[in-house]
Order: sequence, then C-alpha cells, then structure tokens
Amino acid sequence: NLVVVGGSCINTAAATLLGVSPRTCGSAWTGATGLGSGQFLVKGFASSSLTSEAALLVAGWEAADTTNAATWLRTASEVDTAKAYKGTSATSASLIVS
Repeated sequence: NLVVVGGSCINTAAATLLGVSPRTCGSAWTGATGLGSGQFLVKGFASSSLTSEAALLVAGWEAADTTNAATWLRTASEVDTAKAYKGTSATSASLIVS
C-alpha cells in the first residue's frame, strides 16, 4: 500500500493518482479535484500505475491544508480509505458522494 502526501502541484505521485500533469496547481487542481482554497482531499485508489496495491492521497490546496488533511486522517474516529473525503480543517471533513 502507498500513502501519497501533498498535491499535484508539488508531488508527481499525486499528479499520477489524479490523472493530471505534474505541477497541476490552482484552478487546474480545482478542476481535477473539485476543491479550492482552504480545502483538502483524502482519497483512496484501489489501483493505480504507482503500485499494485491500494494508494491513499492526502493533499490540500496549500501546505497548511495538507497538514489539516493529515491531522484529520490521523485523528478521525472512522475513515474508509476506499472512499474520498473533503475537508476544511483538522477536525472537519465529509464524504464525497459521486
């Protein structure tokens, strides 16, 4: 299993998981994730070209948002790593329903 921390703007593994070009930032990241400034994403991938096992992306719009994502993931009482969550603080995230 693989945990990828940081967004596609600074992390090529994150870009690969999201299916975007490396250094995808700002409005392009919003287009790829549906999330904007002050938000983060914690999303599981059952398969990817990065690993033959599961991968988990922990990323935010900015570094502080990624920190909130990591804190939320570490302290949340129940997380299904096969799903996707969006959040705005270290204590608040909701399931993304597609």
